[in-house]
Amino acid sequence: MNVTYTTMEGTTINPNLSQGTDFIAVVTVGNPGMRGTLQQLALTQVFPSGWEIRNSRLEGTEDVQMNSPFTYQDIRDDRVLTYFDLAPSESRIWRVLLNAAYTGRFHMPSTNCSAMYDNTINARNGGQWVTVSKPGAEISAK
Repeated sequence: MNVTYTTMEGTTINPNLSQGTDFIAVVTVGNPGMRGTLQQLALTQVFPSGWEIRNSRLEGTEDVQMNSPFTYQDIRDDRVLTYFDLAPSESRIWRVLLNAAYTGRFHMPSTNCSAMYDNTINARNGGQWVTVSKPGAEISAK
């Protein structure tokens, strides 16, 4: 699993941002194929409270995101839960449109992908602190 943050144009960025910035969280999940098809995977993306999820279903921008297919996706106030199967040597990409809405320093929990009924199949990145600064202010990477 790989998690990156990009501008709306696709340039990779540091997630310490100025207030009002629109950006994209990009998650790539791959199956190395050693265990065959991975079934009933759950990808959990929880975002810091200073960020807002731009719900593409409400905005009518789902096609623009070019997301991989999934079985089910639940978009909530602070998280996106995506459920899917993954064939051997296959990888899928999901993009979530976000906005750096509130100034401050916030904790971003880790992104997690795991098989719902097999605890030996999982991937997780580390959480981190992110900062949303007032427009024009210097952003530090603490």
